[in-house]
Amino acid sequence: MGAFRSVRYCLSTALSICTVFGLAGCTDRGGPTDAPPRVTLSVQPAVVVKGGSATLTWSTSASAACSAAGAWSGERPASGSEDILALTHAVNIFSLACDGREGRARASAVVNVQGGREAGLDFPGSAATTETVRFRFSDPLDIYPATYIWRIYLRSQPEYYTAFFWGNDGEFLWDNGESNTYYGAHPYPYPAPNIVRAGRADQVGPRYWEIAVASLDVLSEEDVEYGRWHVQALRVWSDIFGKHHEFYWDLPDTNKVIKHRQSRSYGNKLPPRPALTWGDAPWAPSKEIMFGIMRGIQIYSTDLSMRDLLSEVKQPLSTQAGNESIWYVNLNPIPTNITDQSGAGNQPEWVGLERPLVWTAD
Repeated sequence: MGAFRSVRYCLSTALSICTVFGLAGCTDRGGPTDAPPRVTLSVQPAVVVKGGSATLTWSTSASAACSAAGAWSGERPASGSEDILALTHAVNIFSLACDGREGRARASAVVNVQGGREAGLDFPGSAATTETVRFRFSDPLDIYPATYIWRIYLRSQPEYYTAFFWGNDGEFLWDNGESNTYYGAHPYPYPAPNIVRAGRADQVGPRYWEIAVASLDVLSEEDVEYGRWHVQALRVWSDIFGKHHEFYWDLPDTNKVIKHRQSRSYGNKLPPRPALTWGDAPWAPSKEIMFGIMRGIQIYSTDLSMRDLLSEVKQPLSTQAGNESIWYVNLNPIPTNITDQSGAGNQPEWVGLERPLVWTAD
């Protein structure tokens, strides 16, 4: 007699009948053993002219419900195809998240539009407002590891700037009179703010790029260049050697970088109100507002390798690591739409009543 094999018979009837031989088993609903859902999503063509169209095709397994995010939205069946018409944004991310009994899976596809529209948030600077101008994630990703990518066009002001901070949404010295568990990456004014030469904001002293961490201002040797776009990224991670921070201020040139390592004891205590805040410092509202345009925001819940980071800069969600760790993306944010386009569901909120202006490239 041959070797014994585990055999399973499952019949779907009004009452599920399951006869089992060996160790394998059927679910209590009579179906096959549940598995995490899988999602595939493809697009053709991947590059179109402005106003052109593309076709999305998708399928799922072990999935009960799917929802679209990014450049499309709403509920979707477990499989199908859909024509997307009149594409106008330069980069369009289509994300599909599907839920099964054993979890959630997500897939994304990207369409590039030749000559497409770019948009962003035009922050007014500290002198133009008496209130805060910022948005925040009140349930942020873990402080380590993470990768942040953003595009910035700077103007000069005799004040501090804020691109973003991971830190306490409130008092800065919250840890018994000390700062703890925060970082940011910004332009840094030198000399100190409010020292203006000849009474003109554009006559202030030189400014540098900085990593702000542990009550330190770790500065670049090069001056900030105003009036042009910079593609920037911050990589942070923790290991046995400490807490690592790398700020690339003018990608794809990886030589333009500030690196700082903090001790392992830093950043282990959760702030009273942890938040990821963009556009203004949460502990100094209206005093450190960004003066310039911000767009192309991508956040990942891991420290991407440099190879993957540069690929994600060039084409969002082009790497396996990027797809698996994407936490938030909005390449063309405007004041009325800062929603997460990745499908991960991490939605920010505006603080206060004032907003940036809308910037568009056309």
